[in-house]
Amino acid sequence: MKKWMKEYLSFSQKERIGLLGLLILLGLFIAAPYFLKESPRPLPEELLQWTNQVDYPTENNQVNSYLKATSHSTKNPVRRFFFDPNTASSETLAELGFTEKNIRTLSNYRNKGGRFKEAADLQKIWGISQSLTSSLMPYVRIVMTLDKPESSLTRDLTYVRKDYNKRIPQKIDINTADQATWEQLPGIGPVLAGRIVKYRNYLGKFSGVDEIRKTYGLSDSLFSIIAPFLQLNPDNANSNNSNKSTSSLPSINTASEAMLIKAGVIPAIASAIVQYRKQYGLFQQLEDLRKIVFIQTAQYEQLVQQVKL
Repeated sequence: MKKWMKEYLSFSQKERIGLLGLLILLGLFIAAPYFLKESPRPLPEELLQWTNQVDYPTENNQVNSYLKATSHSTKNPVRRFFFDPNTASSETLAELGFTEKNIRTLSNYRNKGGRFKEAADLQKIWGISQSLTSSLMPYVRIVMTLDKPESSLTRDLTYVRKDYNKRIPQKIDINTADQATWEQLPGIGPVLAGRIVKYRNYLGKFSGVDEIRKTYGLSDSLFSIIAPFLQLNPDNANSNNSNKSTSSLPSINTASEAMLIKAGVIPAIASAIVQYRKQYGLFQQLEDLRKIVFIQTAQYEQLVQQVKL
């Protein structure tokens, strides 16, 4: 054990000399700045001339400024009382502890149309300390006014006095009324009026007022509203066919699709008549038209006045 410690923990003569030299060099490096420190050079005289122009405060001036500040603070003590930030004067704000800069900022805010609606709005004014606004918020009393700019009052009165032309519906003939006439009824707009006219053209004519209920998008409640303004005039519905003689009507057994359409038959029905004739042969009577499945009662009643056997 001793031999091991002697081998690893002892130094030879050369090692001791080297270690001593290293310690001496380290000490010289540490002490060198203290011995080699250069004394500061004095500034040139031309660089010191500006100091002669400086007005240094004396002890008396400092005392006087302190006395002046204390006298000013005792002259205008801070008070707490109720106030309205929308109408408070500069003197009132100064008594509450606002600085001159705070007063100018608040006045500019009000002059540009800003309004305080609640006590917390004081915190929105830039530059006012948090401690001041917190202490003043319990004393804020905002008076709500109803005054409006003249232009706003004029606009409101114009809106109130505006007279709308109300549509007074009149009774219409369901088989002759156009889309514009349907739009005069309460609750009927351009879309629904167009659907009613399109459905009537598809049927050829309405056989009764209740048939309008089948129009797509027309609710029962709306139909009950417009029903008192609807009427069916058979004379107008059949006026186009009253002067026609039976001999001039096209025959459903011989007439082409174009001839049927020219006589007033709906194109879809005219095509169906020709197709039925090709598949099942000639019609034996006008009643056979009912065998075409999509021909409704109103369409059949119109057909018998437009065609012959």
